[in-house]
Amino acid sequence: MRGKRFTMWQSAVIPVAAILFLLSAAPPLAAQGSNLRFTLFGAGSFLKADRTFPAEGETYHTEFAAGGRAGIRATLDITGHFSVEGAYAYGTNNFRLSNLNEVPPLVRGFGTSAQQIDGNFLYFFSGPRSRMRPFGTFGFGILRLSPSSAAKADASTEGFIAGPATLSSGNKFDFNYGFGIEQKLMPYIGMRFDLRDYVLAVPRLGAPPGPGAPGAGFFPVSGLAHDLELAFGIVIFTKP
Repeated sequence: MRGKRFTMWQSAVIPVAAILFLLSAAPPLAAQGSNLRFTLFGAGSFLKADRTFPAEGETYHTEFAAGGRAGIRATLDITGHFSVEGAYAYGTNNFRLSNLNEVPPLVRGFGTSAQQIDGNFLYFFSGPRSRMRPFGTFGFGILRLSPSSAAKADASTEGFIAGPATLSSGNKFDFNYGFGIEQKLMPYIGMRFDLRDYVLAVPRLGAPPGPGAPGAGFFPVSGLAHDLELAFGIVIFTKP
């Protein structure tokens, strides 16, 4: 267990360190006119990881429900057009499991929270003095999905896929790309729109990919998933 925990936190070191560095560098960079700003945002997350597969003589369909997220971004201009950014968001992407052999199909829900940490590069098509600044962006991060206590209990007692399973929190590295618009409304206030696609391996919520002990549940999925995120935020500038 200790080894697992160490690996989990070790995998989050790079994006967390990048955000801490960004925030620690904020005061001197702001003094140099780097156009530091913070964005408080809400987002819709559409995690497309649907799979249909056979397991132990039955056919299952799995998916993650669309969810909401709230978070914060810290953005710094490093040139007139290039910027760096660190972000954190928290929300939900509940998991749904359907047994297609039942008539009608038996659908069960498992509460799942989501935490997203990422670091991005942005290219603005207009300079920092422009009031409207469209941009493109790409970056890397980690999505952490955590089944609720009720979901873990349900999977272990009522069963999961082909038998009971032990669900657990897990990290997935991701790559994201997208575009957006930043609009300055007043000297210290603006708004921002983002549309991004986060590409990651299909989450399995800690369940093994194949059969283990007789009668134990598993989750035989693989491949890539896409987490489409549509976000709107309020931008707070540190300089007019």
